[in-house]
Amino acid sequence: MRFFDAEELRQVFDFPTLIDALEEGHSKARPQLADGLMGPADSQYMVRSAHNGANLIGSKLITIFPQNPKRHDLPSVQAAIMLFDADNGRPNAVLDATELTYWKTAADSALGSRLLSRPDAETLVIAGAGGLAPWLVRGHLAARPSIRRVMVWNRTPARAEVLANELGQSGIAAETASSLEAAVGTADIVTTATMARDPILKGDWLKQGTHVDLVGGYSSDTREADDMVLKRGRLFVDCRESALDGVADIAAPMDAGIIDEKDILADLFDLVGRKAIGRKSDDEITVFKNAGGAHLDLMVAAALVEKIETHAT
Repeated sequence: MRFFDAEELRQVFDFPTLIDALEEGHSKARPQLADGLMGPADSQYMVRSAHNGANLIGSKLITIFPQNPKRHDLPSVQAAIMLFDADNGRPNAVLDATELTYWKTAADSALGSRLLSRPDAETLVIAGAGGLAPWLVRGHLAARPSIRRVMVWNRTPARAEVLANELGQSGIAAETASSLEAAVGTADIVTTATMARDPILKGDWLKQGTHVDLVGGYSSDTREADDMVLKRGRLFVDCRESALDGVADIAAPMDAGIIDEKDILADLFDLVGRKAIGRKSDDEITVFKNAGGAHLDLMVAAALVEKIETHAT
């Protein structure tokens, strides 16, 4: 059994490969999924497992400690992935998934953007300046090279400035936004990556044609978009099972009767299989909930292992 550490994976990471791997994976049969979450809000442990119905079984083991960057200078989210052969049950590989999680999550959103945002999108607004934020920016740029302007907003302006500078040093022209409302009003794509407990994004701010990418709300008590976002936009998710499993950006408006399950028009399996059900016009607002799932990790991990092994031969 091989162990692939972060440095080895870093040599083969690139967004086109990962976005393509996710698109190919979603052209196949739906996987069997199972999730578990335990622990208090400041120290949660999650296990996400999947069986792809063919050759691969696996689980991602995740710790979510929001105070880590301040207390221990460690990432908020740390993880490992274990892959098994679905034919004989043999453990094949373990991958350091802390950085992989950033790449996978951003590639998930990027695939959503490839399928739903306007091809001529020029302005990207990101709300949140945490560890995931730079990956989301790079993922969206890979999906939409037409983007010319990146605006960063964060509750703490200093952190927005740090992210904008970091992006600038890597060749991405980025600026800070003092007002999220004003920035969103100019955006073609809005991506949110916060741990907000109450909505920070209001549907009344969105201009026609915007694509909204909701990433940060991962539990029943974290929510980024208000009801109006869901009412104004056509709603899509990466995975129905994950999105309907207590994710507040979907569950809260559903519990309030603002939307119901039929308002989720498609997930990535539907969209990849029938792309015509996606964006209908340049003027409509599309909303994509990135809820994740172990099948996404398996698709990405398998693609990376294959790339490493191919390069080694």
